[in-house]
Amino acid sequence: MAKAAAVNKALARIIKDWKALEDKTISLSDDLLKKSDNDFVRVIMEIIKLDSKKHKIVQDFIIDHLTKKASRLTPQELIPLSGVLEKHIQAEAKSMNCAQNTIVKSRDFFVNFMVRYLLADEVKHHEMLVQLEQLKSEVYPYGIVR
Repeated sequence: MAKAAAVNKALARIIKDWKALEDKTISLSDDLLKKSDNDFVRVIMEIIKLDSKKHKIVQDFIIDHLTKKASRLTPQELIPLSGVLEKHIQAEAKSMNCAQNTIVKSRDFFVNFMVRYLLADEVKHHEMLVQLEQLKSEVYPYGIVR
């Protein structure tokens, strides 16, 4: 038990250091936003800035999970969400299809660059939702590995 606590403390330290790097990324994005009037550069910096803010939220969750209260998730908690999860999975799949169709038809560098970014996010969302859906079929609670 003491070994697990030491590992969690070390992991939390790594995540805290990483979180500080996100602050640096946000600051650098702001610097680039001030220096460029180019719409393409500006949208990329805004995306990176917002993603870094989102990363910090996730990192806070991880730190709290490791140091305060370990999260749990049971299939029973997911079963009532089944209908909405399935609709969300279908919506993400349709979004991925739209992105793929755009990439196939477009020859515009800027469109393809941004749509590929969006597609990667849609794929990530789809995979996260599918994993949640798959947990319903499991018998035991998830989250605790200690």
